[in-house]
Amino acid sequence: MALRIGGAVLDLDRGTLRRDGEIVPVRPKTLELLAFLTRNPGRVLSKDELLQAVWPGVIVTEDSLTQSIRDARKSIGDEAQALIRTVPRRGYLFQPPDSQAASPPAAEAAAARAEPMVAILPFQVDSADSETKALFDGAVEEITNALSYFKTVAVLARHSAFALAQHSSEDIRATAERLGADYVAEGSVEAADGDYNARVVLTETASGRRVWAQNFTFARGEIFAFQTMVAQRVVTALVTNIESAVMRRGLPAPAANVAAYLHFLRGKELLRSYGERVNQEARAHFLKAIELDPGSGLAHAYLALAEVIIGGYADAPRNVLDEARDRALHAIALSPDEARCHRILAQTLLYRGLDEFDAAEKHFARALDLNPYDADTLAQIGYFRALRGGGEAGLALLDQAVQLNPMHPVWYYADRAAALFVVGRYQDAIASLSSLPRKNAWQWAWLAACHALHGDMEKAGACARQGRALESGLTVANILAELRIERAEDRERMSMGLQRAGWDAAS
Repeated sequence: MALRIGGAVLDLDRGTLRRDGEIVPVRPKTLELLAFLTRNPGRVLSKDELLQAVWPGVIVTEDSLTQSIRDARKSIGDEAQALIRTVPRRGYLFQPPDSQAASPPAAEAAAARAEPMVAILPFQVDSADSETKALFDGAVEEITNALSYFKTVAVLARHSAFALAQHSSEDIRATAERLGADYVAEGSVEAADGDYNARVVLTETASGRRVWAQNFTFARGEIFAFQTMVAQRVVTALVTNIESAVMRRGLPAPAANVAAYLHFLRGKELLRSYGERVNQEARAHFLKAIELDPGSGLAHAYLALAEVIIGGYADAPRNVLDEARDRALHAIALSPDEARCHRILAQTLLYRGLDEFDAAEKHFARALDLNPYDADTLAQIGYFRALRGGGEAGLALLDQAVQLNPMHPVWYYADRAAALFVVGRYQDAIASLSSLPRKNAWQWAWLAACHALHGDMEKAGACARQGRALESGLTVANILAELRIERAEDRERMSMGLQRAGWDAAS
């Protein structure tokens, strides 16, 4: 059962707490305390009763309870103590706005899916062997991508799976289960004389039961066949009657040589990172990958994306967006059944302007049809739906993306904030944007508008000053001219928010 506690959702069955679609790290005793409070709404609970419920058979001081109450309030955003109230000399009272269990949002509803979810963890590789590590990190991503083509299997997104792998072996199964992964696939690899010896093990998270394990020995150039075989074996171990035609459709175009593939992988990692000139370095790797393997549709697609990012997304010069569109179209011609190529073309069309939205819609839909469990595709389509006025539908897709990729990259926060803005949930949009570790001028503009529409003019003005300090020439007129929001009423609200925040007068 899922209970809404202010802006948070506590899932009593799965033992998770979420805010803004994100899993909140909570100490086990704090989670137990929250669960007990929510099961007893509207009743004053004495300190002795709480100590007995949360620490049965253990002697602890009231300081432990006080600290857990403090942590519980912080975890649900109840610093004002409106939900968890202190009753002097008596104990504590949990008083939600309404005592009914909330209907679970899309992310929580997705957790009740019928299909199993599997997390493919990075292979254990000698840390000194950077080339083998890069190859097998890429192999894990391609195995994850191939598994996503099977509509009977859900796959934890690569970003979350790699973050999950950083947990110790003692708690990795429990952490995986909290993230919704029913199975975990782990592997190790040793390199010797140009060959690789790999072992892959699939484990059920709840019971620890080994479902499947296999050893593989293959040459360096057979990495692609290895990826395919592991994906097939994992699926076969989880479901029956797998159609081989689906897997054939899901295979990426085989690379002509491993060196090109390594450049492609390095480019992707740089494109996902932050730092000075990382996007330009990524572009150089994609160009080298194409030089070595001109038939790689993915390398062409990611080169197009790198060019758009370097150009400034929607602010990119028209000729840059034209060339990126043409390159993405070429990528699709090379790899017509590769979902990521369609997704990148759709992104490029989105940045080209509102008159390209219908074409972008078709390629986003094609990407989703080809790979229905790719978290990044779901998130970007959710954002796109919101830009077209479908805020609730967009949020549902973004919630599903977060469920598949709970440890997601930070751009999810910005995309989710746009959807929250469209549906008028300004405070939630502020919380999402505030989670961005680094904000550009446009993101400060969204924050300023949301604060103003929420009625906090002091914070709206402060955000406006931050944004204009980063980009002094960015006026309200400039923002509206480049804003990729389709409905006139949504654009008008953005204009109103920026004007109330004093964006043009900020300095």
